[in-house]
Amino acid sequence: MATTSGLKRSASPEVARQGESALKRVATTTEIATPLSRRCANHVAALEATPEAVNVAIHVKDVNETEGTKATVTLHDHVAAVPTMKTETQSTAIVQEALAEEVPEHLRQLKGFIINLERRPDRLARCREMLQKETPWLAFEEFKASDGTQNPIPETEVTTTWNTRCNAHFADYFEWVFDAPGTSLDGTPWKWACDTGKKDPDWTFAEDGDEEWTFVHDAGDASGRLGTATKLDTGEVFRVRLQFAQRYVNPGLEQRMSGGERGCAHSHLRMWQLAWERAEPTLVLEDDIQFCFTRSDSSLGESDGCVFTKRLALAMQHAPPDLDVLYLGWSGWRDGHNRHPKSSEDQRPDADRYLRKAEYVWTTVAYVITQAGASKLLAAAIPAINQPVDNFMAWQASQGRLNAYVVLDEGDADTTWCGGIVDQFDFQGDSDITKSDGGHQGDDEKAFAVNSE
Repeated sequence: MATTSGLKRSASPEVARQGESALKRVATTTEIATPLSRRCANHVAALEATPEAVNVAIHVKDVNETEGTKATVTLHDHVAAVPTMKTETQSTAIVQEALAEEVPEHLRQLKGFIINLERRPDRLARCREMLQKETPWLAFEEFKASDGTQNPIPETEVTTTWNTRCNAHFADYFEWVFDAPGTSLDGTPWKWACDTGKKDPDWTFAEDGDEEWTFVHDAGDASGRLGTATKLDTGEVFRVRLQFAQRYVNPGLEQRMSGGERGCAHSHLRMWQLAWERAEPTLVLEDDIQFCFTRSDSSLGESDGCVFTKRLALAMQHAPPDLDVLYLGWSGWRDGHNRHPKSSEDQRPDADRYLRKAEYVWTTVAYVITQAGASKLLAAAIPAINQPVDNFMAWQASQGRLNAYVVLDEGDADTTWCGGIVDQFDFQGDSDITKSDGGHQGDDEKAFAVNSE
């Protein structure tokens, strides 16, 4: 269930790659169909716990299932089916190996919930298989997503429209406009800044100077940027200048939320209610979560369940006691790369190697939420969630009302735009959610405009 409403005509993974190397990680589909046989396949990294303390669901697959029956092993409140061998000794060895999977206390407290539309059992099956193979220590269950096509979503819980004014403070609403002082053409929009790098059969474009402007790196420095646009069929040459589209902030554009966006927001609202009722942190997973992908620093190789477990353990170990939300996959602004830099950023604590304070980040594909964080989001959702849910959560963080952090992978640098320890599976090709602001998939925002321009 992909939820990223994304940036307005945003620094998409393709666009962001042009500004930095290896930003968005590509999911490796061959991994999920292959028995878990690479490193860490049968042994989760030992991380500061004793075997006796393990209290997790065990999922062991591909262990000579054809040679024996299945025995049931009860581990505290969790039950798992463990394939057995022909002899009692061999069976005991397998069980002991499974029980020896060691994870630290702060991970053993986690329970995962997979948000999944009932009409997409294929996505649930893929996600379930991946979790069983990659993170056999993780207890998880299905959480049925809200589906407005089956049960209407109350407007008292999720509004039907939203205004761009909040998201626009952090998203890519920069555009090239005609620079023709004294004429009616002056200031008329020509093209979004993020679209100038795409092939256009009607126009060519060249920016003045040696370095092209990019949102990811230059959002705070757009003044004085000029360029030349040439219309190919007539040969006409126009001067253009870069500016922020203020109409998206003041007064802001009113957009209708798509059915998918409302369903997604309502699903997370219900998830927060569940998390508020639990004393321990809750792991929220959407059904397009992916653990196997090329890491942001490709020299580190592929990420997998072992990397996920290790980096998550380190991030939670170093997280502050007042943590509300911990994003496991993200794109956007955070300490080290804030949209509105803070003077305190020069002071870098040791924990910054593992997590950073979020300023405004998108995607809700995977996050850990505490009881306190759930309480804050539920309070903020009164009278209703009033924008796509990733925007809603990001805005709360940006205003200091939600203590949110992002997990860093080992190779995530200050210049990294899309990072973390998870990715989204086939994000561009298989999304159940149409984006009312266009998003990365190129949906038509004008189709959702309350008042057409």
